[in-house]
Amino acid sequence: MTPDINFVTNSFNHFNALIFNNQLPIPAFFLTKARTFRGKLAYQRTRTWRGYHNHSFQLRISVSFDSPQREWEDVMIHEMIHLAIASEGIDDQTAHGPEFRKRMHDINRKYGRNITISSKTTPEEQEADTRIRAHYLCVAKLNDGRLGVAPVAKSRIFSLWDAMDNFPGAISTSWLGSTDPWFNRFPRVQKPKFYIVERKELLLHVFNALKLERKGGYIRAVNPHCSPDELLP
Repeated sequence: MTPDINFVTNSFNHFNALIFNNQLPIPAFFLTKARTFRGKLAYQRTRTWRGYHNHSFQLRISVSFDSPQREWEDVMIHEMIHLAIASEGIDDQTAHGPEFRKRMHDINRKYGRNITISSKTTPEEQEADTRIRAHYLCVAKLNDGRLGVAPVAKSRIFSLWDAMDNFPGAISTSWLGSTDPWFNRFPRVQKPKFYIVERKELLLHVFNALKLERKGGYIRAVNPHCSPDELLP
């Protein structure tokens, strides 16, 4: 199943009552297309005269994965443990420190759950993602001869267009449009960053890509019949 907002809210209410005695603050719920995590708790931290105060909690659940309902329930409980610790103002040393692990093991034992330390996606899951998605790609040739690729979030393409040219170590860049599922494995960047790739492998996956150019407030495809070698910087 793929979670929807009803599943998220109903699961939160159910486990808040069953496991957390309705003591958890109700966060804002968001669905995201993130591919690097299934669930994530976000919040703001403000310093007061009494110390730090955590507030404005947000629970983000990814809709990019199809998993059994029970696994999604464990993801929810995982993030609710984070919420419990953060809302109580407990310093747990690390994201999954001793307090988190203790509560996780207690819940697993008492309620027969299978909550784990990480709810991130694995490389195998990323590789198995074959959905057709539109990618805006910046490819850079670096001064050490390597190639880097950056799938850019659509909302950030204009702000990053020039910034990528000024990336430290980048000799030249090329912008491409592609729907090849191979690029699904790379998280979309929202600031200058490249993932190092082998040229031979990249050539295989830009075969049907289009070269992009920026004209004022528009991004358009040009030279639709470029060879893969011509597309790369």
